[in-house]
Amino acid sequence: MMSKIGEALSFFRENDWRAIWARLNIRDTDPLVQFIKYGICGIGSLTITQVIFYSLSRWGMYPALVDSGVTDAVRAVNSIYNNIIAFFFGNIFAYVTNSLWVFTPGRHHRVLEFIYFSTISSIGFGIGLVSGPYLIKWYGISTFVAQLLLIVSSTLVNFICRKFFVFKG
Repeated sequence: MMSKIGEALSFFRENDWRAIWARLNIRDTDPLVQFIKYGICGIGSLTITQVIFYSLSRWGMYPALVDSGVTDAVRAVNSIYNNIIAFFFGNIFAYVTNSLWVFTPGRHHRVLEFIYFSTISSIGFGIGLVSGPYLIKWYGISTFVAQLLLIVSSTLVNFICRKFFVFKG
C-alpha cells in the first residue's frame, strides 16, 4: 500500500497537469487513482449537499443552526429535514460523476444501477442522519460536528459498496 502511495506521489511530482489529467481520465486504473477520482467526485457532491443544507438551515423554513434561535430539539429535527432535501441533489450529482468518471457501469441495467446506488447512499446517509440529530439533542454538539459525522459514515459505506456491488469496478 505504501509503495502504491509512493508511486502515485512520484507520478504527480514528475508530470505536468496535462499528463495527470490524462491519467485521471483513464477508466481502468489502479485503486488508488480510482479512490482519488472518487474523492474528487465526493468533494463535488459534498459541496452541493452542504451548500443546500446550509442555505436551508440559514434561510429556509427549517432553521437548524446554533444561532437560529430555536431549541436543540427543534434544531435536530430541522437538520433532518434539510439533510433529506440536500441529499437528493448530492446523490444525483454523485451518481452522474461516479458513473461517467470513476467506475465502469454495466453490472446492472442503468435504472437498477441508480436504484442500487441510491439505496447504498441512503444507508450511509441514514446512519449519519440518525446519529447526528441525536448527538445534537442529547449532547448539544454543534451542527457542524454532526455534519462531519454524517460525511465520514457515508463515505466509508459508499465507496466499498459502490465499487463491489453497484458498478463493475
